[in-house]
Amino acid sequence: MRHRRKTKKLSRNTSNRKALLRSLVTSLMAYERISTTLQKAKEASSLADKLITLGKKNTITSKKTAISILGSKLLINKIFDDIAPRFASRQGGYTRVLQLAPRKGDGAQMSILELTERKIVEKTAPKKKEKGAKEAPGKAGQGKAEEKPHAPTPKKEAPIAIKEKIDEKKGKEKAKSEKDKLEKGF
Repeated sequence: MRHRRKTKKLSRNTSNRKALLRSLVTSLMAYERISTTLQKAKEASSLADKLITLGKKNTITSKKTAISILGSKLLINKIFDDIAPRFASRQGGYTRVLQLAPRKGDGAQMSILELTERKIVEKTAPKKKEKGAKEAPGKAGQGKAEEKPHAPTPKKEAPIAIKEKIDEKKGKEKAKSEKDKLEKGF
């Protein structure tokens, strides 16, 4: 019997369930908003709240505990340096679950899981050309080459950079392990 068991099984065994929740929370911390099924969102919400609470403590022990849960040092730095200070005055309720319409394929109840206090990024309007200014006849088309492209918003840049650094680190570790195997004669 499952008396007084807090976690939902989510139709998975223990290791698969932990991996699923770890990936959901990783995506939540990287993008600050994800879309998933309602039950998965509720379970991931409790884990995310625990990680943010650890981030508010900001001790070495809490960092080690958070790394053991998520497994990513770069993402832990984002939680402790960026996300947790936003919730310094809040005692709980760091995430919210918003219900959406059921999924078309299988009818699963969908939802959005997001942080309650998200970073607001103000978009600046691109500079407009003056109405009276005309380009020189010999320099037609060169004005566009001189313009600098608009920089992407930092909100979307940070998670991609974190994932690239993680992939780069895994690639280095894999190359090192292959080199060790070749030296040992495996």
